[in-house]
Amino acid sequence: MGKKPKADQVRSARSLALDILAAAARQGRSVEDLLSATLKRHRQLLRPERAFLLELVQGVKRWELQLDYLISQASAIPLRKLHPMVLLILRLAAYQILRLDRVPARAAVFEAGMEAKARRLPPAYGGFINAVLRRLATEDFPLPDRETDAVQALSLEHSHPPWLVRRWLERWGLEQTAARLAANNRIAPLTIRVNTLKTDAETLRLRLAREGVVAAPCRFSPVGLHLSELTASPVELPSYQEGWWLFQDEAAQLVTFLLPLEKGGCWLELGAGRGGKTTHLAEKLAGGGLLLALDLHQGRLRELQLNLRRWGAATVQSLRADGVLALPVREKAVAAAVLDAPCSALGILRRHPEIKTRLQETDLDTFPPRQRALLTAAAAALRPGGRLLYITCTTEPAENEELIESFLAAHQEFHLATNPQLLPAPARILVQPPGYFRSSPAEHDLDGFFAALLAREG
Repeated sequence: MGKKPKADQVRSARSLALDILAAAARQGRSVEDLLSATLKRHRQLLRPERAFLLELVQGVKRWELQLDYLISQASAIPLRKLHPMVLLILRLAAYQILRLDRVPARAAVFEAGMEAKARRLPPAYGGFINAVLRRLATEDFPLPDRETDAVQALSLEHSHPPWLVRRWLERWGLEQTAARLAANNRIAPLTIRVNTLKTDAETLRLRLAREGVVAAPCRFSPVGLHLSELTASPVELPSYQEGWWLFQDEAAQLVTFLLPLEKGGCWLELGAGRGGKTTHLAEKLAGGGLLLALDLHQGRLRELQLNLRRWGAATVQSLRADGVLALPVREKAVAAAVLDAPCSALGILRRHPEIKTRLQETDLDTFPPRQRALLTAAAAALRPGGRLLYITCTTEPAENEELIESFLAAHQEFHLATNPQLLPAPARILVQPPGYFRSSPAEHDLDGFFAALLAREG
């Protein structure tokens, strides 16, 4: 007989989801990091359970603001007075009742009660949870009307913070704001980028088919594929483990096309992260030159180094460094630079819904000063005739257009030089006057990226 599995190894997706949501609330950690760690610990979870776990955690975070409103309508006790675990159990069950057609309401209510017992909550709490969930399952609680209060109505209808809705209404008006909010709640496609050092898109597509995965070409990127009909975790596929591809949204694939690289010399990347753009730059270098990939966070650097080895990128040297304090290069020694700037990330809410409840409006003011400092440092390292690619994944003008315009006004030796002809033909529509790359979930079904290429006078 085989070994009896430990209790921790047979946890349900609902129970694991509750653990993750509770840890995120208690410790302030990212649910994505917690999800990744949980899936690594519970490798025995079958594919449907893994998918259900991901849907529960991301779904609760995607709809948290709306869920809280509806729970408050069904509850006789204000949410602020509820035990934190009671509120999390209610959110998790309410999401299943209100958003998942395939989960019977009675099953969600029953499992919520079981979780309350498993967490050793007082019996009265279990009765309260049962009563609130039954009301949510049987009664209709309408959301506020747009004509009465457009900000509150859109905020709750699309589960986005009121401050963000207000900003977008002022910038884009009602129709475009509603479209952008709705797009952020659609599930993003599972997109990968092909490692052209090892294969090409069609060869990879055929291999993925043999591995049981349907892959289709992307609309804009010639090195991108959309995956569907997976029967196993993608990272367990041999093609992934052998470094034939990595996860990357199509917009993130496109922005690096904007940098016209020539072989030879030294290139610099600030904010390399886990290596999505780093590996693409390494492909473009194709062994001719050196790319210094810098990041401040040790954890991301470890993942970057693993990805570089898997990718077979021999032209990259990764270093831990704060680009604001000191760069490991001489002034005017770099031929080309990429700054993947830290930003408010409002362009990637569809992939990272927890940002909607984690980011505060006051946080927005913290990004431009660091972005400006990093841009200034990267510019100082650039040699005459060099190019600097500035990238964010946000929609905020203060972090995008306004920051670039301010930099150019203060640095007359630089000018805007974004060339749409460097992009794949279908993607050239994404560069708009005077030379800014902008993509949008609502308009293009891409993550929301901004990019601008700056050139230093020769």
